[in-house]
Amino acid sequence: MHTDLTDRSAVVLGGTKGIGRAAVVKLAQCGSSVVIQGRDAKAAQALIEELKDHRGMRLFVESDLMTYEGIDLAVRTAKESFGKVDVVVASGGPKEPRPKLFIDTSPEEGIATIESRLMPRLNALHASARYMRDQGYGKVVLITTDAARMPTPAEAMIGAAGAVVMSLTRSLASELAGLGIRVNSIATTLTTGTPGHDTFLKAQSAGSQEVIVRAFNKVAERVKFRMNSTEDLAEYILFLASPESDQISGSTISINGGLSFPSY
Repeated sequence: MHTDLTDRSAVVLGGTKGIGRAAVVKLAQCGSSVVIQGRDAKAAQALIEELKDHRGMRLFVESDLMTYEGIDLAVRTAKESFGKVDVVVASGGPKEPRPKLFIDTSPEEGIATIESRLMPRLNALHASARYMRDQGYGKVVLITTDAARMPTPAEAMIGAAGAVVMSLTRSLASELAGLGIRVNSIATTLTTGTPGHDTFLKAQSAGSQEVIVRAFNKVAERVKFRMNSTEDLAEYILFLASPESDQISGSTISINGGLSFPSY
């Protein structure tokens, strides 16, 4: 997909790696100015250099995705630098706690798992709305998990957090529509080109049979089309960021290569 995003501005949280990085590339290729949030300054500078021939500006904000202040700083930087914030893509997040069978998960670990997957999205929604409401326009794209729709072993708590994200997508899309703010989500599964995939490849080459190795192998066996790539997710993020999707809000679409066919 190619659309004209000249004079548009975006923030991509978790934008130095994986799905977030692919989204930055797509948005920049279409002319958008982008604030890239993350903690890897070296990766961010390499990405900015890679995109230097495209229209628009690219700025890096080094901050912690797990704090409201870190997310607010990225969104505020876009507002101050570009004059507006048209799009916020909430990607990225901590690797810990890792997926774990519920029977082996302590209550404290369960709460930590939900917080780690939920709070970066909830804070992104709140910070985005604060800066978008006076504009009368804005789009928030939340990346979440298909484990919220399809029961997945060892991901009960991760799926629970994803279900909250999906519920917030619907309720806040309705609540914020009067301010011109659209909210949509993408539910995905294990994806190539991500830090998780890198971990899988390293573990597999070492002969490990840890959970992530078994999970990637199982997805590869069961997927009907092919495994997701970060490019697949970035294409749909671009659509949700573009004017062509201005009539869409409150949706969650599963992108999983035919791994499952959840109810919509």
